[in-house]
Amino acid sequence: MMEPRITKHVVYYIDNRGVNPVWDFMASLSAGEREKCFEYIAYLEKIGEQVKRPVGDYLGNKLYELRPKQTRILYFFMLKDYAVLVHAFRKKTDQIPEREIKLAQNRMDEFILRYRKGQIRLGGEPK
Repeated sequence: MMEPRITKHVVYYIDNRGVNPVWDFMASLSAGEREKCFEYIAYLEKIGEQVKRPVGDYLGNKLYELRPKQTRILYFFMLKDYAVLVHAFRKKTDQIPEREIKLAQNRMDEFILRYRKGQIRLGGEPK
């Protein structure tokens, strides 16, 4: 019996000024840390919502995290085929600071609003 293919398309959040905060954060990491982040992102693309600890976890309010070492990459799922990376930071405490979750939530809300207004296309939709 064949396993179902799950593949998700990973999309990086880009703000109204053209800034890609997740990409910019990863660019500041060492080559090894950056490579680990890309491995986790590739795994997310491959298995989508099936990502579990220690690789990732559900945070609540539609937000999830990837957990490469001390880095956290926060994302949400949109439509059925997309995972949108909205925030990344270095985790310094046991708990994820509320300000980091709020920032990710705000970016998620803004992304969805811009999508609904037609300002963002994910691919495959009619024009």
